Amino acid sequence: MDADRARTEPAYVIGIRPAPGATIFPDGKVVVVFNRDPGHVECEGGRLDPDEQMGTVRTYRMDWGATISFTWPDDGSLTVGYSTLDCVGEGGEPTLIAVTPEQGGSASAQELQANGIVMEFNEPVEPAEAGSRGAFLIGDSNGEEWRPTVTADGHRITVRAARSGVFVPERTYHVTGSVSDASGASTVISLTYQTTDGDE
Repeated sequence: MDADRARTEPAYVIGIRPAPGATIFPDGKVVVVFNRDPGHVECEGGRLDPDEQMGTVRTYRMDWGATISFTWPDDGSLTVGYSTLDCVGEGGEPTLIAVTPEQGGSASAQELQANGIVMEFNEPVEPAEAGSRGAFLIGDSNGEEWRPTVTADGHRITVRAARSGVFVPERTYHVTGSVSDASGASTVISLTYQTTDGDE
């Protein structure tokens, strides 16, 4: 009886990450969890990544809009709205298209300390020089500030703590700075993380 009921129960969404209304980047990851395998799911405003997926968990990448919609058999549907990250380029470019860990939510202090923050742009960029007005800065909810180590590799900028113990659990961290492209057009970056204890 339970097996028959599971087969006939309509598929519905039991979880989605990031939560509706959260801040997300263009090309940001959206993970949808269903109560059972919904079968083929149509998506508007995003795409499957990777292309072929089955089962109860589906991973998508956002397009450039602020909403993503899903439909599946038996009249299942869901539309989710997000806020887009305010990342304004003075000359229209460069554009931040992805960041790891995803900003605006929680990340373990250990992960941030070990791996730093990796930003991907739509073109090769360089960070503002150390000591300049737009140089990257990390500040926490206790009012402390640090200058991180910043490296550039084509489209990628990596921001790391310059020493151990910068990131600790249960604090809010703000990462600010700017990058510029070969033409000199610059983009101001502002990211926020709430740290957790990854050992818990």
